[in-house]
Amino acid sequence: MTNGRFKSVKHRVVANSLKSRLSMIYFGGPPLNEKIAPLPSLMENDEASLYKEFTWFEYKKTAFNSRLSDNRLGFYENNHVVSS
Repeated sequence: MTNGRFKSVKHRVVANSLKSRLSMIYFGGPPLNEKIAPLPSLMENDEASLYKEFTWFEYKKTAFNSRLSDNRLGFYENNHVVSS
């Protein structure tokens, strides 16, 4: 949504064998048919989008079919090359 302007950090947990840990997951997101694209307010004048427009459903499908270590947004980059 920021067209690469803001980078997210990868989530990482460091285990502590001396203390127990409680984790809770929360799944949230827009409606499945919502289109995802960079926000116009974060784009420079004639800046091209780094990503193809996709729906939340397409992203979730890609996420569930990929490994945790995969760059899931990479599949939607305008210069993404699919290897065969």
